[in-house]
Amino acid sequence: MEEKSFFAKVDSINETTYDTNTLSVLTKDKERVTIRIDENEKLKLNAVYYFELEQIEFKEKLQYLVTKFESIEEKDLEIDVRQELMSSFYEYAPKNASEIKDIVESYLNKLTNPVIKDIVMDIYESKKAEFYLYPAATKFHHAYIGGLSYHTSTMLKLIDGFKEVYNFINEELLIAGIILHDMYKVKELSNYAGAEYTKEGKMLGHITMSVKSIELTAAKFNHIGKEEVLLLEHMVLSHHYYGNYGSPKKPMIPEALILHFIDNIDSKMTVLEETLDTIEPGEFTSPIMVLDRERYYKSKL
Repeated sequence: MEEKSFFAKVDSINETTYDTNTLSVLTKDKERVTIRIDENEKLKLNAVYYFELEQIEFKEKLQYLVTKFESIEEKDLEIDVRQELMSSFYEYAPKNASEIKDIVESYLNKLTNPVIKDIVMDIYESKKAEFYLYPAATKFHHAYIGGLSYHTSTMLKLIDGFKEVYNFINEELLIAGIILHDMYKVKELSNYAGAEYTKEGKMLGHITMSVKSIELTAAKFNHIGKEEVLLLEHMVLSHHYYGNYGSPKKPMIPEALILHFIDNIDSKMTVLEETLDTIEPGEFTSPIMVLDRERYYKSKL
């Protein structure tokens, strides 16, 4: 029997009365293929998988049965290869994935404080695959594949100007806060494509999950009770600033305040840039939700 393999996005899952279900998938070459999979296997709609298949006869017709599959997060791929694949199916961050990774890891390499480094690197490594795939939000800002890591990388680059002017800021604490502040969006959102909020996302949210993760990771490395742990938790907890946006505490250290400002600046300026790109010089934008529904003018300069 013929065998084949490919990467494809799951467009529909049709349950049947047989012991296999039918999947309609779209390959990276835009070929629509119908395949069968064991009824006990649970795949996600709109997600990309690597499939290995064998040809079978089903109801007197030749079809393909999945013999093995891996999600795009689990498949061991170079980051540029993963970006090329994902770009076949979805809108991707407007920057090369390996460049984003280089920026993020160049700042991670600045961490020398053992407590901060242990916690940040452990969480980063455990969420690394998802971190470079997930959007930063379901709408409004960086709501595309790779948006979370792209948002993080541009925030990190903004540190340099603040640090040069306000040299009393602890750079390592700010780097750590930026890396961790949205990391648990990979658990808050259901997947990287067509993402919805998970049960944990709705009931806890990424802020609470991030603080919990910092505490558990600190315990893993015997860092409970150390000041760095408290400061990291506070930065994540307060980065939205307002309670109605999920932050029960406002910033009480300079690094937490800067984190909030950088997050706010980057999310809003990214939306503004994307909106201005859709109009001609001399025109005004439509009302922009994240900017208090103001209309912005695109100058002719």
